[in-house]
Amino acid sequence: MKFLKNRIFISILLFFVVFSAANKNASAVDDKLLHFGVSSVFGAASETYLHYKTDLKTPGRLIWGTTLGTIPGLAKEIIDSTKKDNNFSGSDMAANIAGAFVGALVANIFNNAIQVKIEKKEEEKMIAFSISYKF
Repeated sequence: MKFLKNRIFISILLFFVVFSAANKNASAVDDKLLHFGVSSVFGAASETYLHYKTDLKTPGRLIWGTTLGTIPGLAKEIIDSTKKDNNFSGSDMAANIAGAFVGALVANIFNNAIQVKIEKKEEEKMIAFSISYKF
């Protein structure tokens, strides 16, 4: 299951990277949406990792998921600010933070509500797949 989730998040991330490379003439609004979208993927991936690999409770996972999801956007802004005629953009960082938080929040809701479990029992020659939803 972890492999499947990792592939989904990597696929979404690659889509955003390719989209941003192909769309060099994007307007300022499109740029903010792109920052929001990419950071939301990183926020969701971070919260999902923390959800299954740590003992953190929901508030801690949201805080750390948002923080970790914001780091790639911060790195991009720092790198961009070293280039000629380019400055660090606070509004881009706000979009990064908002996107990382929304991504972490949505992933938290998904991870709390739906549990996907795959079992393979070779001695019985069976694979069990179950999805449960908490009402």
